[in-house]
Amino acid sequence: MIFTRNIVEKCFMEVKKLNGTSILQWSIDSKFISISVMNNKSNLDHAHKDIELIYLIKGQLQVNVNNKIMQMQSSDFVLINSNDFHSFKSEKDNLFVVITFNYFQLSSLLEQKNLSFSCNSVEHVSAADQELRYNIDELLTAYMKKHNLSQIQFLEKALKLILTLTLNFLNNRDESGINRTLSGKGQNKRLAEIIEYIQSNYREPLTLEEVAGLHYITVPYLSKFFKKQTGKTFSHYLNEIRLAHAVNELVNSNKPITRIALDNGFPNLAAFNRVFKENYNLKPLEYRKKNAIETYQEEDLLTEVNAQKKNEVLSELSYYLKNTVNTKNNIFPDTTEKVVSQVVKIGKMDAYEKYWYKLINLGYAKDILNSDMQEQITLLQNEIGFMYARFWGLFSDDMYVEDRSGEIVTYNFLNTNKILDFLIKNKLKPFIELGPKPKIISKTVSESLTIQKSSDKSLEEWKNLIIAFLLHCVERYGIEEVENWYFEIWNQYMDPIYCEGNFEDNFKKNKQHDPCQFKEYFKEFSTLKMGIKEIVPLAKVGGCGTILEGEKLDLFLKQWKLEKVQPDFFSAYLYPVEMDSERNKFAKKNMLSANPDYVRNKLNHLRKSLKNAGFGDLELNVTEWNISNSNREFLNDSLFKATYLVKNIVENLNENQINMLGYWLFSDIFSDFRDAKNLLHGGAGLVTKSGIKKPSYHAYALLNHLGDLLVAKSDHFIVTKKSGDRYQVLCFNYKHFNYSFYFHSEGSIGIHEQYDIFENNEYLNLTLKIQGISNGNYRIKELKLNRNYGSVLDKWLEFGVADDMKQDEVNYLKQICVPHIKVEQSLVKDHSIVLKGELQPHEVRLFELNLLIGES
Repeated sequence: MIFTRNIVEKCFMEVKKLNGTSILQWSIDSKFISISVMNNKSNLDHAHKDIELIYLIKGQLQVNVNNKIMQMQSSDFVLINSNDFHSFKSEKDNLFVVITFNYFQLSSLLEQKNLSFSCNSVEHVSAADQELRYNIDELLTAYMKKHNLSQIQFLEKALKLILTLTLNFLNNRDESGINRTLSGKGQNKRLAEIIEYIQSNYREPLTLEEVAGLHYITVPYLSKFFKKQTGKTFSHYLNEIRLAHAVNELVNSNKPITRIALDNGFPNLAAFNRVFKENYNLKPLEYRKKNAIETYQEEDLLTEVNAQKKNEVLSELSYYLKNTVNTKNNIFPDTTEKVVSQVVKIGKMDAYEKYWYKLINLGYAKDILNSDMQEQITLLQNEIGFMYARFWGLFSDDMYVEDRSGEIVTYNFLNTNKILDFLIKNKLKPFIELGPKPKIISKTVSESLTIQKSSDKSLEEWKNLIIAFLLHCVERYGIEEVENWYFEIWNQYMDPIYCEGNFEDNFKKNKQHDPCQFKEYFKEFSTLKMGIKEIVPLAKVGGCGTILEGEKLDLFLKQWKLEKVQPDFFSAYLYPVEMDSERNKFAKKNMLSANPDYVRNKLNHLRKSLKNAGFGDLELNVTEWNISNSNREFLNDSLFKATYLVKNIVENLNENQINMLGYWLFSDIFSDFRDAKNLLHGGAGLVTKSGIKKPSYHAYALLNHLGDLLVAKSDHFIVTKKSGDRYQVLCFNYKHFNYSFYFHSEGSIGIHEQYDIFENNEYLNLTLKIQGISNGNYRIKELKLNRNYGSVLDKWLEFGVADDMKQDEVNYLKQICVPHIKVEQSLVKDHSIVLKGELQPHEVRLFELNLLIGES
């Protein structure tokens, strides 16, 4: 199923009136699901492709489905399958709801054709009946609380209802839903196929001759066979289907009657009028005037009578829910916050590795020559100060390094000098990825744009080029500088992001357990490493920048251990992408992991695999890390990204011997392309292409305030200490995705929906009592990063997502998109202090405690 990104984007309430009957309807633009609340409503026999679930709350309702009359009582439900002829009649005062599911989307979601259910509490009692009623009540409660809930929470209740229907009431895949329409008269496979063909093509100018020819039978035989099995002639049955669908559109749409006639297979308006009058004893126009439902989209257009009817319907539904749902279970508790209270005692403190600021990815080498990029890097280094800058494409065609005009290849390192000079000036050591890796902008996991490529070179030509480059660097910068650089040798054979074809297909294709598949990479690695070591023996050379896991990773490492030339470090990419969806009952559209501990688990597995292969002490560098490799995902611009970074960095402190964790990637300049014209385009950068700091940038800046000694850490905070009586407390309120998020295609969630896809919206009420500090007067500095302070996405939303931002407006956003700062003083007398904070969802907050005057 393809969930469009605006599945719950626009909801509206309508009050409709029909012969004194009031209908309150809340619709969802995507038409995946809609709910109608009705009282005293009746309608004529009609049909449609969508599936309806009728649930009677009070009173009685007579429902006719395929000429079978059922008398519904309070709490009964009946499901109307696709194309079933049905009508209902209210004999007494009642209240009921009709939940409508889009057939095509539901069929795609459940991966089943001829979708049909056996769900009818009037005729059949099932053990799951009560569960279904409870699911309906939950959905209706969400329907009534829609102004206080996110739209995604409503969808969550809808999916729970669908799950119960699927597990308990869905017919077997090999059952044809057509058989239900045959009234028990000698059903057989041929007739089912004919009926299905008619129902699928009733809009077309069908003839008895056409249907007979398609099923290889004569016209007379088909005519007699059809009349005997159904009790109707072919033309009578065809007109009945056309008429049933037309009746539905007459009442529930504003389409012209002629258009309705033609859209439902009638050759002209006259034929439609004739058939309609034969069945209902009036013309379509008369029927529409008598039964049309008036729609009032503006509240101030409601008449006093309609407003009263609306209030009656709402009050009845509200009374029912109050006296049923809330007595069963408090589905939506009043509290919307999580309370955490903890005592932190200052005791033994250990030093820890600040592995997250050692490496930042700058991307493609040519981009570093961009003046805007250099300005942003300078700002980054002044405020945060990374140690290494990773990039590739240093010898790509657009760097003009090679001159092949003569018989002998010569080299021009002018542009490489500009890049390296700039980095060294800004106290960044090069971390160079070697190889013909192109510049690719990933729009999703499986869709990319290739921007630049390098010309093909033989392995010997690569070696000669690298040796010449290193000799030049040693002469220019000195051996003491160059020997501190890192060189990563790209594995073009095992990098699915850059291999041709689909990301997931490439991943699954390479599951064979043949050690020979690694032969080419080991050969390249050995040749290039030996060439590098000839010039700079102490430089570190490693690889391979992989996402491999499981048996294939184990095989790769064990095979590498048998090679003569082995790496100085092992590098891996860390994108939380789940590639194996074969075990899932429902295929996921979004491959981002549902596991909030994915990073920790993956690092554990990496370290175990290294140990099992004999690389237990090998340096581990995660050279690329992000929520996704996508550069068209608005999550990258949201506040969620800040807590994602802080949560995972804090969680993995002093674990798995990680030397570097390289954020992918610094600036949105890397992903700027013709489709990135707006202020934000979902780029993975810490800063926008115009230089506005994102929440992810501020997260690194706040992490940079942490001290060198670890006092304590938890699921929501970390406490550190600097020299003297200086303490830092970094708190965060992380929220992981709601499960319904995974029914969206990656990158399809709109900018207005970025905060509607998480497990909950609870505030974090955090109280920390820090014991064991020195008495005296402390200066307490508090920095808040939340949707009000420091979020460029939220500020751009306030601008109406303007696509024509002027430079003065961009400069204004640069100034205001910063964390909030508050400073106060506190006197500590009993060697303890209490810090309190109510953190919004996705908020990061830093407290800095500095002793000004100690106790004398």
